[in-house]
Amino acid sequence: MPSYSGKLFLLLWLLMLTLAAAITIDEQCMHSIDSCDRCLSTHLNCAWCTDKKYQVRSRCLSRATLLNFNCSEANIYENQPQLEVLQQKPLKDYESSDEHSVQVKPQRVFLKLVKGNTQRLKLSYRGALNNPLDLYVLMDLTWTMRDDKDTLEQLGEQLTKTLRNLTNNYRLGFGSFADKPAMPMIMPQLRDNPCAAERESCEPTYGYRHQLQLTEDIKAFTNAVRNSKITGNLDNLEGGLDALMQVMVCPQQIGWKQQARKVVILVTDGFMHFAGDGRLAGIAERNDRQCHLNEAGEYTGSLVYDYPSLEQIYRELLRRKINVIFAVTEEVFLTYKEMSGLMQEISNVEILSADSSNILELIKKSYESFIKRTQFGDNSPEFIKMEYYTDCAGQFPNLRPRNYCNNVNLGKEVEFYVDITLTDYPKNGSLYHKIRVEETSLNEYMDIEVELQRPCPCVEEPQPDDEYGRFQCDEQGYLNCGMCVCDEGWTGTFCNCPTDPSNATTNEALLRTCRLPLDSLGSSLSHLVCSNHGECDCGSCKCDAGHTGEFCECLECFDCDEERAECHCGQCVCKYGWSGTRCNCAESTEGCIGPTGEICSERGACDCGACSCEEPYLGMFCEIDAEKDNKLCQFYEPCVTCLIMQKQGMGACDNLSQICSSANSSSSFTYSFVAELEAEIMCLVRIVNKHGIQCDSYFGYQVIDRANYLAIQAIDCEPANYYAIFGFISLATLLLGLLIIMIFRWCINMKDAREYARFHEEQSNSLRQENPIYRDPVGRYEVPKALSVKYDENPFAS
Repeated sequence: MPSYSGKLFLLLWLLMLTLAAAITIDEQCMHSIDSCDRCLSTHLNCAWCTDKKYQVRSRCLSRATLLNFNCSEANIYENQPQLEVLQQKPLKDYESSDEHSVQVKPQRVFLKLVKGNTQRLKLSYRGALNNPLDLYVLMDLTWTMRDDKDTLEQLGEQLTKTLRNLTNNYRLGFGSFADKPAMPMIMPQLRDNPCAAERESCEPTYGYRHQLQLTEDIKAFTNAVRNSKITGNLDNLEGGLDALMQVMVCPQQIGWKQQARKVVILVTDGFMHFAGDGRLAGIAERNDRQCHLNEAGEYTGSLVYDYPSLEQIYRELLRRKINVIFAVTEEVFLTYKEMSGLMQEISNVEILSADSSNILELIKKSYESFIKRTQFGDNSPEFIKMEYYTDCAGQFPNLRPRNYCNNVNLGKEVEFYVDITLTDYPKNGSLYHKIRVEETSLNEYMDIEVELQRPCPCVEEPQPDDEYGRFQCDEQGYLNCGMCVCDEGWTGTFCNCPTDPSNATTNEALLRTCRLPLDSLGSSLSHLVCSNHGECDCGSCKCDAGHTGEFCECLECFDCDEERAECHCGQCVCKYGWSGTRCNCAESTEGCIGPTGEICSERGACDCGACSCEEPYLGMFCEIDAEKDNKLCQFYEPCVTCLIMQKQGMGACDNLSQICSSANSSSSFTYSFVAELEAEIMCLVRIVNKHGIQCDSYFGYQVIDRANYLAIQAIDCEPANYYAIFGFISLATLLLGLLIIMIFRWCINMKDAREYARFHEEQSNSLRQENPIYRDPVGRYEVPKALSVKYDENPFAS
């Protein structure tokens, strides 16, 4: 447990920190004495006192300080930001009972914003399991796609299995497109049968045809694909964007469900016509982004409206919350990749095989990429700034400024933190606004009801004859809401400035003269009066201690040597011949000039007589480059080469004195040959010696007081002695052969010994097998060596 004295010290320390923070806030507030509005906008903790009996000059201080200075609590106005959650249903997966899921919380929030103050909201998102999927297949049915149609027709059962692995709640729709049936998109003579050139019969060219509304019936989808007809056009540019626009803007005909994730897979092997291409056929009217499908599902505006632009497609995809998969062949993949890059949050591009056999794989892959990505946007006005931060469910160690996450597993909760800041008040004066933060590809959102705190809420009956109020305004005005309302002919914060000398009729006009211009013309002014480091006194700034300048914008200089520098707005400006941050360096580059004669090898700047190198150069003269040769090594190399050749008796160089001297002086290099080279920087020199052998030597260099010192390790590479080498190799071969023979003989002996030991072991363990009733027919008698003389032992004994 900490001691009593330790607790006391900690308490005093915390009290000192609190006081320091309070002083800092009061210092920021105390200069905003001219109006309640400016006071409250200076700092969140600034408060304004309207008490007429308040006797302190500054009415703008922190609440605690105003109370200490006897301002009545009822007359204190302060910032009051608020945050209240109005609706927060828990996140839940999709349930068929109510056909609803909750993927975003909270759903409704109330905010009261104060200008300049930032409030943070926590937004949680979790992708719902088993969420509905509406998949609309939009297929190019021109002549080159006939095999792909057949493939799609045969994938009914497999398509069902693929979609059930993604979600149990899915619906399918189908539509087809070709191009505008007008010249030059088609040949007029082939209008009724565009496939006549292929000696085949097919459907007349059409723009877009809606074949099947979104349905759970897979058989209906298969029949719709089977009953669709192949058509054709003239070029390899199709009207897919015309069709895609109609799929988006005709929700009733297509059957989009509001809660579902909406996906269009556009299958084609050709490029797209864009806005402006319709003029080739005399179609100049801009696409109106309206539904033009008749009862048969035919697009009736094909010959009336131009192709939509990519910007129109993008805006509608975002507004309708529809994701699009471009399933295209490899030949056009790069073009669609660039197109998708312009709207990557709601689109994806995959390579389609020649006959569309991998379309199920593409659907699965793209759908999984969509559900693993979440992104939020909002409709906030320009005067409210919204910033998003997230760690993407632990993907990053810290919060990052981003409004999206990728590769988030389904069912994983992701938290976004939204910082909301009121940067200015709206010009129309409206204080109530509604902001919607919504997921870009789902109908999931959070509504924020915003109230802007009034600039200053004080409303008071004017009392022009109140004696104490007039006393505080120098008897030339009266006090209202803590601010002086001046009599005619007077202005200023305390009505102490006559209007004639300053040619100003309002206090705000005087304050403008105390604001720092932000451009050379003075058309843009700082919002701070006297840079918040002084007070505006009748149009001129009176600065606090430690600040100077016409607008108190400069710090005073404390460390400028008058002999070497002059103070200019808080900075030392060096006089001629001096440099450095404190003007303590003579402007001479002699210490930066290397042996090559260059200043810092032209790779840095001379700072106070020493080289300050650019990245990635190093060294005293920035001569070292980690990826290339050392500049000084290259400079010294001719000299070192001559010295080594001279030492090895290869002759002397004629210009030795010239190449062994600095470029910026006539002083010769000092050199020495060493047996072992000990140098921080080692340079390589390679020569061919008198024996015709390429030989590598090393040297080091030092530059001390502009003198050059070289340490050279010259290696004398002698030619090889072939007789010695041959004898050595022969002897080594003989010894190696004998060693191999001895090892071989030892291995054979060891093997024989093991076999012999095994034989003896088997003999000792063997048993003789004999018949127990067998008697040997040969009788054997062994004559004793000596006969006994005892009768009972020997019958022949006497």
